[in-house]
Amino acid sequence: MRQRTTIYNPYSSHDGIITNLNRTNFQLSSIPNHLFTIENKYTITTTTTQPNKSSLYLAIKELRIQTKFNNNESGIPIFSFHYEPGLNIYAVPQSNVDKLEFWQQVEQLIMELLGIKLSSQQWIANVNSFYYHDIQPQPLLNLKEGWKFNLHPKSNYDYIYNQDKIIIRELLTNVSEIEFNLELGIYKEIGLFLIDDKISTNDDLNLSGIRVILDEDSNTNNKEESIHKTMFHIKPRHRSFDDSTTITTKIIPQGLHPILSTELNTTTIVIPTDFDVEECKFYYYLNLNKSLIFDQFQNIPIGSQLIINNGNKNLELPEYKINQWGNELLFEFEFDNDNDIPHHINLTVHSRYQLPQNNHSHSQISNVLNSLPNIFIGCNVKEGNLLDKSPFDTKRDVKIGGNYEIYFTEDTVFYHLQNSDNSGNSGSSTLLEINIPHGKTTFDRVNNITSLGLLIGVLMILYAISIRVFMSTTSKTKRD
Repeated sequence: MRQRTTIYNPYSSHDGIITNLNRTNFQLSSIPNHLFTIENKYTITTTTTQPNKSSLYLAIKELRIQTKFNNNESGIPIFSFHYEPGLNIYAVPQSNVDKLEFWQQVEQLIMELLGIKLSSQQWIANVNSFYYHDIQPQPLLNLKEGWKFNLHPKSNYDYIYNQDKIIIRELLTNVSEIEFNLELGIYKEIGLFLIDDKISTNDDLNLSGIRVILDEDSNTNNKEESIHKTMFHIKPRHRSFDDSTTITTKIIPQGLHPILSTELNTTTIVIPTDFDVEECKFYYYLNLNKSLIFDQFQNIPIGSQLIINNGNKNLELPEYKINQWGNELLFEFEFDNDNDIPHHINLTVHSRYQLPQNNHSHSQISNVLNSLPNIFIGCNVKEGNLLDKSPFDTKRDVKIGGNYEIYFTEDTVFYHLQNSDNSGNSGSSTLLEINIPHGKTTFDRVNNITSLGLLIGVLMILYAISIRVFMSTTSKTKRD
């Protein structure tokens, strides 16, 4: 197994950071108020951890799980954790495989990794995989024996499985101290880097620091040969505006037709002007709960074009008749003549009928939680082939997942607008709370009313038949 750990030092120097370093131990302590951001990447060869071919999930070509516990921890521009908060799972079957076998293996693998059961009916299809989303993040369970590591509790992570290898990336933020030790069976490469602001630009980051190798198979006892001064450039795929540019999304109640209202908290944002930028457009991405309906014929936000609408498109069925988790939406906006992006976006949705509640509560409202929209600018760039040269770019490892990423070409970069702390109204900056009216009754009451209705109907039919028989008999008597 290989472990590659990258430590980003936000301070201007590495002086005083390293507290111990030898062939078996590496310890670091951050400068106060300049805490580390760390990416751990583990690569495991499946053919060595699972030598028995029958134990592999042969019907699964690829499976990817992306979980985010904290929406604000997407990583600095070095690391790519800009997917949707909650749980995102993508699965691709092998070609010409039995569908039933594929879904059985997917269900088994997800139960093993997450401890949750998903049926094939809950997924939706996107451009190159099956996709499942839930607002509730799920930690990976204890990993296989012999892997000798566990992820940190509630760390954002990215899990990739195929029949050749497993890759697990996790993001740790606000780390003050960390220690690494030599372990048998694990090749560890630890990098300590800072961004050299003197020669870095938004589209070309220069990373400067050292790499330390902790490897039991090393034939040298010389500490100096385990330490390598390192400097390299990366072209980041994910970029951001300054921190003062945020968005706020709230729900405007409108009966069964609530409005998702998004406002940009800024006066003007122009097209990104980085050296490598060519053509840019503005995008609105949203995962929509199955209790909500998007009408693609009437409710496209003003000034936008619908690009993606994956999921159940039925406009009539109640919530309890929908098996899929919901819908995946992507809208594209053109920049206007002033190169300014839209400052206000309203998306009207419709509520599906909810199952009446079997209780005696006076409430007739169902509370539905939905993810916030992801607002970003997507730009084509020059020398786009350099994007996946970065060791931190996930597109070099897998071509599925990443939410909106899969709908863009390889030479696209993303400028993200962050949600403000007062987005949403559920007490969480990552969720929207939508109130949907529902019926209120009890099943006993329904059964009693139904039975009484049937009895009255039967009596009315018998009464009508009796009247006809009586009238027919009376008529016949008179004729006689």
